[in-house]
Amino acid sequence: MKKKLLALGLIAVMSLSFTACGGGTTSSSSDTKTKTEATTATPEATTEKSEESYQSILDNYTQKLKDATPGLVDEFNKEASEKSRDVNALAGICNSKVEKLAEICNTGVGEMADLMNKNGDDYSKYEEWAKKLQDVYATQSKEIQDAYTSVATGQ
Repeated sequence: MKKKLLALGLIAVMSLSFTACGGGTTSSSSDTKTKTEATTATPEATTEKSEESYQSILDNYTQKLKDATPGLVDEFNKEASEKSRDVNALAGICNSKVEKLAEICNTGVGEMADLMNKNGDDYSKYEEWAKKLQDVYATQSKEIQDAYTSVATGQ
C-alpha cells in the first residue's frame, strides 16, 4: 500500500512539473501599466527595453530559477521533516515548492511571448526559446522532486 501511495505521489509531482510551465501569456492590468510606463519613460529606459532579447530573458529567468531552487529545497526539507510518514502531505509540500518555480518560469515565458508579439516573430522562434526556459525549469524542479523522493522513501 505504501508503495502504491508513493507511486501515486511521484506521478502527481511529475505531472505537475511537466505541465506547470505551459507558457501562459495572459497579462494583468498591472503588467499593462508597467509596459505603458516603460514606453513613456526616459529615452535611456526605452533603449534598454528595446535591447531585450530571447537570450537575455532566458539568461535572466534561468538565474532566477537557479537562485530560487536551493531555498525551496530547504523549505521542503524543513516542512517535510514534520510529515515524513505522510506521503500525500509530502507530495503536497513538494507540489507547492515546484509551483513557485513554475510561476517564475511562466513569467519568463510570458515575457518571451510579449517579445514575440512586439517583434512580430514567428511562433516557432518563441516556442524554441520558451522550451529552453522550460527545460531549465524541469531541471530545477527535479531537485525538489529528488528531495521529496528521498524523504518519502526514508533515505
